[in-house]
Amino acid sequence: MVTRQARRLRRELTPEEQERWRRAREEAESEKEEILAKGRQIKAARSRAEVALRDALKFLRAERQAQGLSLSDVEQRTGIGRAALSRLENEAEPNATLATLTRYAQALGKTLVVSFE
Repeated sequence: MVTRQARRLRRELTPEEQERWRRAREEAESEKEEILAKGRQIKAARSRAEVALRDALKFLRAERQAQGLSLSDVEQRTGIGRAALSRLENEAEPNATLATLTRYAQALGKTLVVSFE
């Protein structure tokens, strides 16, 4: 069986192509600070959301413990597996849905409230 190797071809850009590339680079450079600022803004918003989620989970854990409930008790009330509950309570970066948080809160006799500022 004969194998073929692709040859790498390099061609010179036409003056029009060179000008298009130059304009594209200039445009990207001029927008760089705006793009970076937007990225920092998105990252800060995400950080605030992660802190709020961790705080909510800390509250739910403290409430569960205050009520003297085990993870198994909450599992029976919510249908959420004990391991999943443990991960929610202990992971550095939990990934809980609103539905999961609502079920967990209801199992403890609490109501989940989401607010926007």
